[in-house]
Formats: sequence, C-alpha cells, structure tokens
Amino acid sequence: MGHVYQRVKLAAVGEVELGILVDTGATYSLIPPALADSLGVARLPRKQRVTLADGRHLEADLGLVMVEIGDRSAGTTVVIAECDEPLLGVEALEALGLAVDPTTGSLRPTRAFTVRLGGMR
Repeated sequence: MGHVYQRVKLAAVGEVELGILVDTGATYSLIPPALADSLGVARLPRKQRVTLADGRHLEADLGLVMVEIGDRSAGTTVVIAECDEPLLGVEALEALGLAVDPTTGSLRPTRAFTVRLGGMR
C-alpha cells in the first residue's frame, strides 16, 4: 500500500492546511512545537509519557486541535514534540469517521457522521 498522505486543515486559534502522513500505528496525532505555536495550541497542564515506534519513551506536551478533512471536522488530541513530519493518528481518524482503504491508499468514510455523543437528551 505504501505511505498515505492526506490534505488536512488544523485549527486552534489560527489554522493551517497541510499534507500530513496518516499513521494507523499512532494513537494520537503528532505535530512539532513550532506548528503548535503558530496555531496557538494551548498545552494541557501535565505532560504525557509517550512510547515511540522504536520503543523509546518521552515526556511530551499534549494539546487539542480541530482537524478538518473535506466536510468532516472534529476535535482531537495532538502530541507536541520535535518530529521529522506531522502524523495523523487513529484517534483523529475515529473522530472523523474515516479509515484507510488499503486497496486504494486513501481515506474512506466508516459512517455518515463524525463526532457522535450517546446518552444526550
């Protein structure tokens, strides 16, 4: 299948549109501190211990951003740490109701809605 890149809009106080690598092995999305700062992403008060793909661990800041792909948007957690390139993790894909189609190497809807809340009246 190869690498899957997707055009996304990330927003906090500011917004940016960029191509991002979809990483189905990553729980959270990953952005570098400079991008988080340019978007105005507020860091959560405590750092999170994160395990990297190579098994190393680091303490990283977390923040919340809005991610938009096409007509779908949702709030999602991002890890803020130095990285070679930003990653879009499965938490964002789930919130958007999207999955990677391995036959086409593109994203496809898994349901008609994005964020869904149960138990609300």
